[in-house]
Amino acid sequence: MDESVRIDNGQYEKYEELLLKRDRVVKEAESINIAYLREFGDLMIELIGLMIECIKKEKMISCCENLISLGEEIYVEDIQPLIDIFVADYDAELQDMIRDKEIADRSTTTPPDKVERAKWIYGKLAMALHPDFNNLTLENEEFHALWERIVAAYRANDDDELTNLVYTLRDMLIENGEELEVPEINDLDERIADLEAEINEVITSEPYTYLELLMSPERTAEKKHILHQLIDEQKNYSSELTTTLDDLLSEGGSSITWSRV
Repeated sequence: MDESVRIDNGQYEKYEELLLKRDRVVKEAESINIAYLREFGDLMIELIGLMIECIKKEKMISCCENLISLGEEIYVEDIQPLIDIFVADYDAELQDMIRDKEIADRSTTTPPDKVERAKWIYGKLAMALHPDFNNLTLENEEFHALWERIVAAYRANDDDELTNLVYTLRDMLIENGEELEVPEINDLDERIADLEAEINEVITSEPYTYLELLMSPERTAEKKHILHQLIDEQKNYSSELTTTLDDLLSEGGSSITWSRV
């Protein structure tokens, strides 16, 4: 081990602990986001879909008003592609949310004992193969690929796979005649400060901050009530826009049939 690391073993141990804590809170944030999507995803998808629908109608109304003011006829088939381009980013975000909700629905709840065992095995493997602890992970493609498998198994709480990877790592080290090599670390204080800042950023921002909401049945019910209200408001607004748009299209000699996003 590098002399600078041996000089302050306490700082190095703190660095190790923070690395593992950073990985843990990132994993927790992913689990919290899954729980949040399961609880509110359907309502959020419906609300966002309605909002996009209203944006499309607002844009169509604006185009129709401009054409009427110029004394020109309205051809919806010419306007529609422009509106689709205008809302393309919104549509993409909605599709991403739908995909994430489907993934969340397919996710399974892991028993607490498996979660703890996965956490314990990951800690052992991380001490051996984490890129900040072992130059092999940075320099050798096989070890880098193994590390990615370890991270994926940890995030899935797959303690059985992690156990298998312990033996895989052992065999790879023997086969390659490699020894664990701790990288030279001369900036422990700076690294520790960066990790502390990263951990704080995770636990003080979404989705980690959803945890308090999800732990409160009262707040969960309140949020669902608010989402339902917003959905009703958007439905009413969409109906108003449809009436306005139908009048404009009639005046401009055209018509359109709207389908829900």
